[in-house]
Amino acid sequence: MATYSQTNIKCNDVQTVATELKKYLLIGREKWLDTRKPWFYNVPHDENSFNGDNLTIVVSKIESEDWVEVEFDFQFGVYFFDEILKLISKNLNTEILLAYYQSTSGQGRLAKFKNGRLELSYYEKYRYEVTPGDDSYTLKSNYVADNFGVSGSSIELLKNAKLEDESLIIDYDLINEFYKAEGWKGDSDKNIFSDWDYLHLEQLKK
Repeated sequence: MATYSQTNIKCNDVQTVATELKKYLLIGREKWLDTRKPWFYNVPHDENSFNGDNLTIVVSKIESEDWVEVEFDFQFGVYFFDEILKLISKNLNTEILLAYYQSTSGQGRLAKFKNGRLELSYYEKYRYEVTPGDDSYTLKSNYVADNFGVSGSSIELLKNAKLEDESLIIDYDLINEFYKAEGWKGDSDKNIFSDWDYLHLEQLKK
């Protein structure tokens, strides 16, 4: 299952964002790497002495001059970080754009936080159909489970989304359209062959 997770925080400094995350999450080790490894603290390997299945948060500033990218692990659900993102957007007096998408199931969420408030939240969730007798299940459909604030969106597909309607509109094209509609620009002048640096934070489960 291919999963896309990127939360863009309007801020020009990775360490500022990392400091904010440490206020609200239990963070253990941190390590800079020149390759994105979202599984770095999740599994045992040569660079990680495994002592539990902790999670990895990847923070970088690769794509945009004015935004920092954060890759969260949504193991605890797509709303798990909402209150934290509200606080960070308030503390930094800024905007945050969240996108999450599982291409296999089509499940995904788009959200916008600004100055301590949630301004938009659109969530397409999948529902299963259980087969009586053998308890097997198959994917039945994707539907709109959350459409908070979409009436103010400039994107017609979001603006017209109705709760409980079957829907499968989230994909990579819509994610990029959402970012751009909310002011994000992929205008970094970093050399993609030599200037990639990723801060890997260990999110402790307990």
